[in-house]
Amino acid sequence: MWMKNDDELVEEVLRGDDVSFEILLRPYRQGILNMAYRMTENLEEAKEVCQDALIKIYKYLYKFKKGKSFKNWIYKITVNSTYDFLRKKKKYEEIVESQKSLTASINQDPEKQLLNKEIKNKIKACLQSLGPKEKAVFILRDGEGFSIKETSEILGCSSVSVRTNLLRARQKIKTQFEKIYPVEVRGVKK
Repeated sequence: MWMKNDDELVEEVLRGDDVSFEILLRPYRQGILNMAYRMTENLEEAKEVCQDALIKIYKYLYKFKKGKSFKNWIYKITVNSTYDFLRKKKKYEEIVESQKSLTASINQDPEKQLLNKEIKNKIKACLQSLGPKEKAVFILRDGEGFSIKETSEILGCSSVSVRTNLLRARQKIKTQFEKIYPVEVRGVKK
């Protein structure tokens, strides 16, 4: 059976064939969900990001350039949707956190409050030591297996920028991991 390529399916969708949209996205759905999950670290949030990304893909499909990689284009939209989601989430969490801190300081003894804060900070440091671009580069390159060139196309930056951000991300992850989980090296505890 002959399969239509992405460019042909895009043309059909633009002519009003919504069934072709489902066929067009089928090979990529799991990949963009995985990407969003790795960036948000929460399945429900990843699904929300993907829903937003799929709406944008459909809405802006007319802007897709025939002959380019459809996969890279939809990953770029997914990454940008994730950035948008994380920005909104951070603002919301800052408000909630300030309210929780006020309530916790009233309801908890100081020792328990300090212990909870230390644990929370260690986990946060390890998981979120990366900036958004470093995190996206790391996930695309090391998590999803995209090449340097593909990653640069998805993120809209140079391959030098991808390499630099990937190096920084790997170094930060290593440093954070070593801080949180020190290991003995040649009998000396780091």
